[in-house]
Amino acid sequence: MTLVNDYLGPAGGGAWFSDAQWLQALLRFESGLARAQADCGLIPEPAALAIASACAQAPLDRDSIAEQARASGALGLALVTPLQQWLQAHAPQGLPWLHWGATTQDAVDTASALLTQQALQALLAELHALVAALVELATRHAATPMLARSLLQPAQITSFGFKCAQSAAALQRSIDQLAQLAPQALCVQLGGAVGNGATLGTHRLAVEQALARNLGLGASGRSWHTQRDTWMRLAMEVAVCCGSLAKLARDWSLMSQYEVGEISEAARGSTSSAMPHKRNPVHCMQAVAQAQAVPPLAALLLGCMAQAHERALGEWQAEVAQWPDLWRHAHGAAAALRHAAQTLQVHPRRMLDHVASLRGLVFSEACVHALAPFTGKHEALAAVEQLAPLALEQQCELQELLLQWAADRTAPERLPLLRCALALACDPQQAVQASQRECLALLATHSAAAFEESTVNAEHTNTCS
Repeated sequence: MTLVNDYLGPAGGGAWFSDAQWLQALLRFESGLARAQADCGLIPEPAALAIASACAQAPLDRDSIAEQARASGALGLALVTPLQQWLQAHAPQGLPWLHWGATTQDAVDTASALLTQQALQALLAELHALVAALVELATRHAATPMLARSLLQPAQITSFGFKCAQSAAALQRSIDQLAQLAPQALCVQLGGAVGNGATLGTHRLAVEQALARNLGLGASGRSWHTQRDTWMRLAMEVAVCCGSLAKLARDWSLMSQYEVGEISEAARGSTSSAMPHKRNPVHCMQAVAQAQAVPPLAALLLGCMAQAHERALGEWQAEVAQWPDLWRHAHGAAAALRHAAQTLQVHPRRMLDHVASLRGLVFSEACVHALAPFTGKHEALAAVEQLAPLALEQQCELQELLLQWAADRTAPERLPLLRCALALACDPQQAVQASQRECLALLATHSAAAFEESTVNAEHTNTCS
């Protein structure tokens, strides 16, 4: 992380792929592999203990490892060298068995899975907290009327709660997908030189399963050196999730504009060096900036799938280098929006003012339906189309213009009924009911899913106990 990146994300965010974390994960692979092979009776127990000691005690110099990896093109090999040196000096019984049956990509892929597991847990924690905050906003504002916009223009009435519930549902779908994909993707890699596990032979699957248990990862039962489909599905769901985050950030940033003013982020002091009156939506800005980088990253990662034969020349290496950025950006966007959502200030009066400023135009469809029984549908539609521009031009209510127009076309005794029908058609609290129903339906679905998830988790805990 650099200074120009750090201020766009949460404090301490994205540290799962630091140099220290990478080295630690690679050491866990080497130590875990030796332990798994000893448990399977393939290498002597003293050798496994020696290798574990080397992984715990061998001095590692980051710059030296980087220089060796630059020369050899293999990061895993650069780590093995200082371990070999330590074993030669302190426990030579472990030397023949260090990294036995594995290739450097096995070490790096497994280390990447370990680090991605941490990144996924951090991302899911932010997403769960964001969804909870959105659900709270949706519950509170299920019937808070506001303008819906289509093609960036005023459309009809929706509710702020419905917008929040829709975003919560989209993010929950990503949470569910990530939970389904993770066990299939976060697996150890143990294919050996060309993916067939030749050195370990018939013991490969047993060693793989033992290694997976040691490291807390899955065991896929196959090599995925150049078949990256399962791994990439996890990444692409992260990218889809970022799309949902970007949509939410874009909507909220537009609603936060001063001339709109329907929501605002909590005050945090000065946000402008030259204009002290400004109240910039900083969290939305951070989320937009983080999410902006994800589509090209997703495309780059997909492009890395065209890996030649059994081991890639450049594509896999590019994937490993770019992979951490995807998780850093996703986590940063989720964290920023979680901060925004938990302290968001909603301005219902301002939302109603925008509705009122349109002089009933957003109720034009409802006015046609209200007018049609009295004048006929064709005539009602023509009247609304003709009078709607006049309502804005003359700054008078559309329903009043329609009543004046209908006075010569409707029996006098029916005019009070028409007035009531038009008043109902132009009532924001009446218009918001459809969005309120949809909002409550989404919230009910979310509550049912959350209850089912908690039940499954409780059963899993009881089974483990």
